[in-house]
Amino acid sequence: MSTLKPATRHDGSTAVSLQASVAVREPEPDPVSRDALFVIPGRGGGLRASIRGHLLELAEPSPAHRLAPTPDDLFITSIASELAWSTRHFLRAHGLPDDVSVSAEWRRLENPPRLADVGLTITVDEAVEAMSDSLEDALAGRIAARALGEPPRLHLRCVS
Repeated sequence: MSTLKPATRHDGSTAVSLQASVAVREPEPDPVSRDALFVIPGRGGGLRASIRGHLLELAEPSPAHRLAPTPDDLFITSIASELAWSTRHFLRAHGLPDDVSVSAEWRRLENPPRLADVGLTITVDEAVEAMSDSLEDALAGRIAARALGEPPRLHLRCVS
């Protein structure tokens, strides 16, 4: 916690000093970075997500906005974009054409609500065929490494 304290100098001028206290916590295993995003009210009753200065406008999926992406759509989009970026990185590292596209198909089940039968197709240049096994192994490892080892911590904050 930080606090600002005004202090009067001998010559009568005022200076401000910053006092901080730091809580010491156990280090996290191999942290690379800590990111944050904010989801706040947006236009027209929707939501706005702010991620490192980039804004996503999210309309509520409803009959009025039937084409708006659902949370499931956004989740699948995050997986597909990770595969596309990882594939592009692999291709560039091996001097191969880096044109890549990813398509996804899935079903939603209702009871309990969940995704099922998620299928992702990665399309690359035919020049990549000779390295397709290596690419598949790299992508499988990348997706496995991204899986959450445990559920996220949830904190509820109530404000007036």
